Amino acid sequence: AVDVVPPAPEIRVERAARVEPAAAAAPRAVDTIAIVGMSGRYPQAPDLDAFWRNLAEGRDSVAEIPAWRWDAQSYYDPRPNRAGSIYCTSLGAIDDVDGFDPQFFGISPAEAELMDPQQRLFVQESYRAFEDAGYNPRALGDSRCGVYLGIMNNDYGTLLQAHGHAADSTGNSAAIAASRISYLLDLKGPAISLDTACSSSLVATHLACQALRHGEIDLALVGGVTLYLTPGPYFGMCAAGMLSGDGRCKTMDDRADGFVPGEGVGALVLKRLGDAQAAGDPIHGVIVASGINQDGKTNGITAPSAQRQAELHREVYARYGIDPKTIGYVE
Repeated sequence: AVDVVPPAPEIRVERAARVEPAAAAAPRAVDTIAIVGMSGRYPQAPDLDAFWRNLAEGRDSVAEIPAWRWDAQSYYDPRPNRAGSIYCTSLGAIDDVDGFDPQFFGISPAEAELMDPQQRLFVQESYRAFEDAGYNPRALGDSRCGVYLGIMNNDYGTLLQAHGHAADSTGNSAAIAASRISYLLDLKGPAISLDTACSSSLVATHLACQALRHGEIDLALVGGVTLYLTPGPYFGMCAAGMLSGDGRCKTMDDRADGFVPGEGVGALVLKRLGDAQAAGDPIHGVIVASGINQDGKTNGITAPSAQRQAELHREVYARYGIDPKTIGYVE
């Protein structure tokens, strides 16, 4: 909905071929992944119950960038593509991102002050997600639980340096962001932080599901976290023309002129469906299938390819025996 690169020669995109219903066999329990625990914090929603209420009420949780974060108005310029300025001053912001009880997790206050708040938030929501699954997090030691975290920015290191503090090498490391909870709870599965931009959390979920299906792990903690603590990311996105000038997303609308950044942290606990049923775990939902690919060459590195996305859908439907006619909702 927004041009982020100079105009390029039109690339012909062919309409995807009609998807023939696959031989719809019921997915095997070994392939189906159960969501047994979940937790999250989102703009104007300190927990998932509040988040669902906001959705049901159609609440708009976008507001002006909080002044205590950084003075957005001092950088404001309504003209796009101006270096060192922003034309969007809106954000879906999480409250209380500085709140953390370090001693509960056995972390010294001095160490916690140097930790990226994204690490702190993920540790907190991971703990809550395990509790939601009915597990005592501190009793998971030595378990084959993998951790897969989608994480992009690290503004906190920039803030520390701006205030004369040396950025802590572990507290501000993306690699440590995933392994922090493994260290605290003595988990023995892989701990992987990954950044594939907007798809990071979904790619993390796919990798976790694959590891469960292949028997590499018995339990997975999957999450994603994003905070905007400095104007740096806004400078880049506004220079590229990515953001909406009036601070409103208009998806699938002719008036669409960009998106609005949003913060969030979420965590899921995943398990093979058969194992979850045998253990009597609570099951919030199931993941029947997933797949990933890349768009390849398009008319811009951030521009999607409808053809490649349709190919991925067909591939996943065929591999897992899914009849597209049975899909009732697509986002």
